[in-house]
Formats: sequence, structure tokens, C-alpha cells
Amino acid sequence: MTPLVLISSKDPDFFLVFGHILSVAGFETRLITADKEIARTIKAETPLAVILDCHPGDRAIAKQCLSLKSSEATRATPLAGLVAPRSGKLHLDLIKAGVDEIFSRPFAPEQLLSWLHGKAGVAKRSRETKTGDLVQGDFRLERQTHRTFFKQKEIVMPPIEFKLLRSLLAQPGKVFSREELVATAWPEHATATDVRGVDVHIARLRKRLRASVGNDVIRTVRSAGYAFAPDW
Repeated sequence: MTPLVLISSKDPDFFLVFGHILSVAGFETRLITADKEIARTIKAETPLAVILDCHPGDRAIAKQCLSLKSSEATRATPLAGLVAPRSGKLHLDLIKAGVDEIFSRPFAPEQLLSWLHGKAGVAKRSRETKTGDLVQGDFRLERQTHRTFFKQKEIVMPPIEFKLLRSLLAQPGKVFSREELVATAWPEHATATDVRGVDVHIARLRKRLRASVGNDVIRTVRSAGYAFAPDW
């Protein structure tokens, strides 16, 4: 099946150019001009990714991104913002809203294609079994036993690290804020202390995974949070 990529833009010429580039690269593209249409299309067709055409002074784009990332039905879909020059703090606003990637214009189309091909590869490798076990690449997390395996070798870790890893693995590339990770690992006892403690637990988890995987698979996004970003 050809991966579907939604392009959110109010500029038909922009869609013609980028739609053609993506089509030649093997992606199906569709222009979305109404903000509410994105969520409906994601729920109905599960696209590979959404490309957001961002312009200076467009305050609505960050709110749109936040809305998509706040909904359980749409948050797993990767979002990429194409940000025009002189966009002020739009970069930071998009990161805070949970955008998965930002491309600053002008940029080589190959950068966007590489990102999309990476998402397509991850989508093929990621699945959830009938028992609720999460499989992501060479990782397998068993929901009922809280056991973690990498290439069939078990990685022993405490419950908090298991829950943090499961959240990151379930949505590779998504930048999770510390508050989101606290809600995952400490659902009943989230406090300001826990938010600060996320950094400590992530550091321990990163060290534990590096010893088994051989490289760092957790990316730190300054002032935003953490993401699962393996170099596969």
C-alpha cells in the first residue's frame, strides 16, 4: 500500500510542487485546506504523516499542532512543520505543541523525503501483539510481565523506566514533555518533584539501553522533552 501523506496548506502552488516531489518518491499525497479536516482524515485513513505549511505570524498553526497531539485518536501521527524565514518564535511554539520535526526553509527536498522514508520504515517495524506486547524494531515490551527484550536478550529495569520506555517506543519520533511522561509513569501521584525526577530516570534508562543497544536511542529536545529516535 502506498503511504499517504497529508499536506496542510492554503497555497495550491505549494501543494503542486511538494505533492509532485512526494509522488515521484512513492508517496500518495492529499491537500488539506480546512484545519478540522485533518483530524477527520487521520481517524478515517491513518496517514503516514502530516506536513504543515507554516507562515510567519500564523498563530493558529501551533494551536492546530497542539490539538492533534492532545487527542488520543491523532497524536501518534507524525507532524512536520515547514517553517518560513523570519517566523519569530514559531519554532519554539511548534516544539512545545509536540511537533515531531521542523524543516526551516529553504531546505533540500531530500531532507523531507529522508524523514518520511524513515517514518515509513518505523511504521512497518512497529506493531502491538494480541496480548498487548509492544514490538518496535528489535525491542519487545511485554505488557503483562513488564519485561523488556532487545534482540531476544532481556533488559532488566524498574517499573518507572519500563513505563517511560513504553510511551517513547509507542510513538517514535514524538517529543514527550516531562509532564506527559510523569502522567505515564506516575499516573496517580504526579507532583512537581516527579517532573524534575523525569530527567534522572531518563538518564538511567538511557544508560541502561546504551549498554544493550550500543548507541543512544533517546533524543533530548532542549526545553521540550524526550523522544525515541533510534539510528536504524
